[in-house]
Amino acid sequence: MNDILEIIKSRRSIRNYKNEKIKDEEILKIVEAGRWAPSASNNQPWRFIIVQNKELIKKIGDACKILTINSFVEKAPLIFIIYTEKKHRWVELDCGICAENMMLEAHSIGIGSCFVGAFKENRIKEIINLPEDLNVVGLITFGYKENEKEPTLRLDLKDIVKYDFYTKDKTKIISNKNIKSGFLSIISIFFKKR
Repeated sequence: MNDILEIIKSRRSIRNYKNEKIKDEEILKIVEAGRWAPSASNNQPWRFIIVQNKELIKKIGDACKILTINSFVEKAPLIFIIYTEKKHRWVELDCGICAENMMLEAHSIGIGSCFVGAFKENRIKEIINLPEDLNVVGLITFGYKENEKEPTLRLDLKDIVKYDFYTKDKTKIISNKNIKSGFLSIISIFFKKR
Protein backbone atom coordinates (compact mmCIF):
# COMPACT_ATOMS: atom_id res chain seq x y z
CA MET A 1 0.00 0.00 0.00
CA ASN A 2 1.27 3.50 -0.83
CA ASP A 3 2.25 5.76 2.04
CA ILE A 4 -0.66 8.22 2.11
CA LEU A 5 1.30 10.64 4.31
CA GLU A 6 3.88 11.12 1.54
CA ILE A 7 1.08 11.80 -0.97
CA ILE A 8 -0.49 14.31 1.44
CA LYS A 9 2.83 16.05 2.11
CA SER A 10 3.79 16.32 -1.57
CA ARG A 11 0.43 17.62 -2.83
CA ARG A 12 0.24 21.33 -3.74
CA SER A 13 -2.47 23.67 -4.99
CA ILE A 14 -1.59 23.86 -8.68
CA ARG A 15 -2.79 26.79 -10.78
CA ASN A 16 -0.75 26.33 -13.97
CA TYR A 17 -1.85 23.50 -16.24
CA LYS A 18 -0.81 22.11 -19.58
CA ASN A 19 -3.34 22.62 -22.36
CA GLU A 20 -4.11 18.91 -22.45
CA LYS A 21 -7.37 17.02 -21.96
CA ILE A 22 -7.48 14.69 -18.97
CA LYS A 23 -8.17 11.06 -19.83
CA ASP A 24 -11.66 9.73 -19.08
CA GLU A 25 -10.33 6.85 -16.98
CA GLU A 26 -8.40 9.33 -14.81
CA ILE A 27 -11.52 11.46 -14.33
CA LEU A 28 -13.41 8.36 -13.20
CA LYS A 29 -10.66 7.49 -10.70
CA ILE A 30 -10.93 11.00 -9.25
CA VAL A 31 -14.72 10.74 -8.95
CA GLU A 32 -14.41 7.31 -7.37
CA ALA A 33 -12.06 8.71 -4.71
CA GLY A 34 -14.68 11.34 -3.88
CA ARG A 35 -17.50 8.80 -3.84
CA TRP A 36 -15.74 6.83 -1.10
CA ALA A 37 -15.32 9.80 1.25
CA PRO A 38 -16.89 9.48 4.70
CA SER A 39 -19.91 11.63 5.53
CA ALA A 40 -22.20 12.28 8.49
CA SER A 41 -24.70 9.40 8.79
CA ASN A 42 -23.42 8.25 5.38
CA ASN A 43 -25.52 11.00 3.76
CA GLN A 44 -23.13 11.35 0.80
CA PRO A 45 -24.41 14.89 0.09
CA TRP A 46 -21.98 15.67 -2.73
CA ARG A 47 -23.00 15.89 -6.37
CA PHE A 48 -20.73 16.88 -9.24
CA ILE A 49 -20.96 18.64 -12.54
CA ILE A 50 -17.84 17.87 -14.57
CA VAL A 51 -17.02 20.64 -17.03
CA GLN A 52 -14.61 20.22 -19.95
CA ASN A 53 -16.25 22.56 -22.47
CA LYS A 54 -13.81 25.46 -22.98
CA GLU A 55 -16.53 28.10 -23.46
CA LEU A 56 -18.25 27.06 -20.22
CA ILE A 57 -14.90 26.99 -18.40
CA LYS A 58 -14.23 30.57 -19.56
CA LYS A 59 -17.63 31.68 -18.19
CA ILE A 60 -17.07 29.82 -14.92
CA GLY A 61 -13.63 31.42 -14.67
CA ASP A 62 -15.22 34.87 -15.03
CA ALA A 63 -17.65 34.01 -12.21
CA CYS A 64 -14.69 33.11 -9.97
CA LYS A 65 -12.52 36.11 -10.77
CA ILE A 66 -12.11 38.67 -8.00
CA LEU A 67 -9.69 41.33 -9.23
CA THR A 68 -6.76 39.09 -10.25
CA ILE A 69 -7.57 36.33 -7.75
CA ASN A 70 -8.70 33.06 -9.37
CA SER A 71 -7.79 34.21 -12.89
CA PHE A 72 -6.26 30.74 -13.42
CA VAL A 73 -9.71 29.06 -13.34
CA GLU A 74 -10.57 29.98 -16.94
CA LYS A 75 -7.42 28.19 -18.18
CA ALA A 76 -8.07 24.86 -16.44
CA PRO A 77 -8.82 21.93 -18.76
CA LEU A 78 -11.25 20.41 -16.25
CA ILE A 79 -13.48 21.74 -13.48
CA PHE A 80 -15.56 19.82 -10.97
CA ILE A 81 -18.42 21.84 -9.50
CA ILE A 82 -19.46 20.35 -6.17
CA TYR A 83 -23.08 21.03 -5.28
CA THR A 84 -25.59 19.65 -2.82
CA GLU A 85 -29.32 19.59 -2.21
CA LYS A 86 -29.01 18.61 1.43
CA LYS A 87 -28.98 21.06 4.30
CA HIS A 88 -27.55 19.96 7.59
CA ARG A 89 -24.68 21.24 9.67
CA TRP A 90 -22.13 18.80 8.27
CA VAL A 91 -22.73 19.27 4.53
CA GLU A 92 -19.82 21.61 3.85
CA LEU A 93 -17.44 19.52 5.94
CA ASP A 94 -18.56 16.33 4.16
CA CYS A 95 -18.07 17.95 0.75
CA GLY A 96 -14.66 19.26 1.87
CA ILE A 97 -13.55 15.75 2.82
CA CYS A 98 -14.82 14.51 -0.54
CA ALA A 99 -12.91 17.28 -2.34
CA GLU A 100 -9.70 16.41 -0.50
CA ASN A 101 -10.06 12.75 -1.44
CA MET A 102 -10.38 13.73 -5.10
CA MET A 103 -7.43 16.12 -5.01
CA LEU A 104 -5.21 13.50 -3.33
CA GLU A 105 -6.18 10.87 -5.90
CA ALA A 106 -5.49 13.34 -8.70
CA HIS A 107 -2.06 14.09 -7.25
CA SER A 108 -1.28 10.38 -6.89
CA ILE A 109 -1.82 9.92 -10.66
CA GLY A 110 0.12 13.04 -11.70
CA ILE A 111 -2.73 15.53 -12.02
CA GLY A 112 -2.64 18.93 -10.33
CA SER A 113 -5.66 20.50 -8.64
CA CYS A 114 -6.80 23.57 -6.77
CA PHE A 115 -9.92 24.05 -4.65
CA VAL A 116 -11.79 27.28 -5.39
CA GLY A 117 -14.06 28.63 -2.67
CA ALA A 118 -14.49 32.22 -3.87
CA PHE A 119 -17.07 32.55 -6.65
CA LYS A 120 -20.34 34.23 -7.55
CA GLU A 121 -22.72 31.40 -6.74
CA ASN A 122 -25.76 32.77 -8.56
CA ARG A 123 -23.69 33.29 -11.71
CA ILE A 124 -22.30 29.72 -11.51
CA LYS A 125 -25.85 28.36 -11.10
CA GLU A 126 -26.96 30.33 -14.15
CA ILE A 127 -24.06 29.05 -16.28
CA ILE A 128 -24.61 25.36 -15.43
CA ASN A 129 -28.41 25.56 -15.16
CA LEU A 130 -28.43 24.59 -11.47
CA PRO A 131 -31.82 25.08 -9.76
CA GLU A 132 -32.08 27.80 -7.12
CA ASP A 133 -32.70 25.38 -4.24
CA LEU A 134 -29.35 23.60 -4.77
CA ASN A 135 -26.12 24.97 -3.27
CA VAL A 136 -22.68 25.22 -4.85
CA VAL A 137 -20.16 24.25 -2.17
CA GLY A 138 -17.00 24.76 -4.19
CA LEU A 139 -15.11 24.08 -7.39
CA ILE A 140 -11.96 22.12 -8.10
CA THR A 141 -9.77 22.79 -11.12
CA PHE A 142 -7.74 19.89 -12.49
CA GLY A 143 -5.00 19.61 -15.08
CA TYR A 144 -1.64 18.09 -15.87
CA LYS A 145 0.93 20.20 -14.01
CA GLU A 146 2.85 22.82 -15.97
CA ASN A 147 5.41 22.96 -13.14
CA GLU A 148 5.97 21.80 -9.57
CA LYS A 149 5.64 24.01 -6.50
CA GLU A 150 7.77 24.21 -3.39
CA PRO A 151 6.15 23.15 -0.12
CA THR A 152 4.54 25.87 1.96
CA LEU A 153 5.46 26.37 5.61
CA ARG A 154 3.61 24.45 8.31
CA LEU A 155 3.30 25.16 12.00
CA ASP A 156 5.31 22.90 14.29
CA LEU A 157 3.43 20.13 16.07
CA LYS A 158 4.14 21.84 19.39
CA ASP A 159 2.17 24.86 18.12
CA ILE A 160 -0.97 22.92 17.18
CA VAL A 161 -1.20 19.96 19.56
CA LYS A 162 -2.18 19.91 23.23
CA TYR A 163 -2.54 16.77 25.32
CA ASP A 164 -5.45 16.11 27.63
CA PHE A 165 -6.23 19.76 28.51
CA TYR A 166 -6.29 23.17 26.90
CA THR A 167 -3.55 25.57 28.00
CA LYS A 168 -3.37 29.17 26.82
CA ASP A 169 -0.39 30.21 24.75
CA LYS A 170 0.33 32.67 21.94
CA THR A 171 -0.86 31.69 18.49
CA LYS A 172 1.95 31.81 15.98
CA ILE A 173 1.56 33.29 12.52
CA ILE A 174 3.70 31.73 9.81
CA SER A 175 3.86 34.77 7.53
CA ASN A 176 1.80 37.48 5.92
CA LYS A 177 0.17 34.74 3.84
CA ASN A 178 -2.06 33.98 6.83
CA ILE A 179 -3.37 37.53 6.76
CA LYS A 180 -4.00 37.23 3.03
CA SER A 181 -5.88 33.93 3.42
CA GLY A 182 -8.06 35.54 6.10
CA PHE A 183 -8.78 38.38 3.71
CA LEU A 184 -9.65 35.86 0.98
CA SER A 185 -12.12 34.10 3.25
CA ILE A 186 -13.92 37.42 3.88
CA ILE A 187 -14.04 38.15 0.15
CA SER A 188 -15.28 34.62 -0.47
CA ILE A 189 -18.25 35.12 1.87
CA PHE A 190 -19.06 38.44 0.22
CA PHE A 191 -19.03 37.08 -3.35
CA LYS A 192 -20.56 33.66 -2.71
CA LYS A 193 -24.20 34.75 -3.00
CA ARG A 194 -23.77 37.24 -5.86
